Amino acid sequence: MPLPDHLTAPTPPATAVDLPGPLVDAAWLRENLHRPGLVVLDATVRQKPLPADPAALPANGAGSAAPLPSGRDDWELVRIPGSRYADLAGALAAPDAGFSYAMPDSERFTAALRELGVGPESRVVVYDDDSRMWSTRLWWALREIGLHTVAVLDGGLQEWLAQGGPVASGPEAGQGAAGPAVPCASWPAERRGTLVDKSAVLDVVHGSRPDQVLVCALGKDAFHGSAPTRYSRRGHIPGSLNLPAKDRLLDAHGRFLPRPELEDAVSGLPADAGTLLYCGGGISATLLGFVLVLLGRDDVTVYDGSIEEWSADPSMPMTQTVPGDS
Repeated sequence: MPLPDHLTAPTPPATAVDLPGPLVDAAWLRENLHRPGLVVLDATVRQKPLPADPAALPANGAGSAAPLPSGRDDWELVRIPGSRYADLAGALAAPDAGFSYAMPDSERFTAALRELGVGPESRVVVYDDDSRMWSTRLWWALREIGLHTVAVLDGGLQEWLAQGGPVASGPEAGQGAAGPAVPCASWPAERRGTLVDKSAVLDVVHGSRPDQVLVCALGKDAFHGSAPTRYSRRGHIPGSLNLPAKDRLLDAHGRFLPRPELEDAVSGLPADAGTLLYCGGGISATLLGFVLVLLGRDDVTVYDGSIEEWSADPSMPMTQTVPGDS
């Protein structure tokens, strides 16, 4: 039976840890789990699956009165010892944006991070228990506010368990155990602009940014408009390419593919243009964005509101196509 966090934590070493890069494996995390300055965050969100019958969906799936999705209950059942639950749908989102998971203003975001023990000097490892896209979303948001010492746990909680990593359980045990981080007036100094709004997408659609290409990270059926959707309209933004993030970037165990296979997976994207990614809610697009950054691209942005915001505005163009159409 899992033990509470405070019973599993050894005495920390005297020196702080340095991350080896934006992706760490379970062996590295197990070796460094209790090093000073390291904060481990579980970013899992449990969304309700779409009904098989599209008629069962509301006319507009966005902005319903249903409770916010959350992975906190799962975090309380089993988690990496000492980890804290990072609520991407609640404390780490803008409540009045009109779409889910919206990046909040810097004051709200950094205040929520401080409660999780994250400050400008923190080393952060993010994990999830569902497809890595929640990890990469939080990684992307932290990078947006200038925190570069962040890594994603390859394979997430599944790989941690498969490798025999220790676990803890219990309500709130260890949540914020290290205490909140000390406020820092200089953090964040300036948003990096890697999360963009609707106006940036319109610039590409209208042809005023020929140096950028729109890429939809949804699955091909959602892209073409043949699959059920939780959003107001089906289809994609005109002029978009399609590269399904969850289908091509991970192996059967939820780990990122080797570099040559990742390079092959994204080889259809133009190398001489900036890449503006979107998906349904600005989540799976960050999975693709993370891979592009891993491969050395520095010209990648993500549309925060994605199809949830775009489709809710009837003045925004959308199109549906038959698979195989150009």
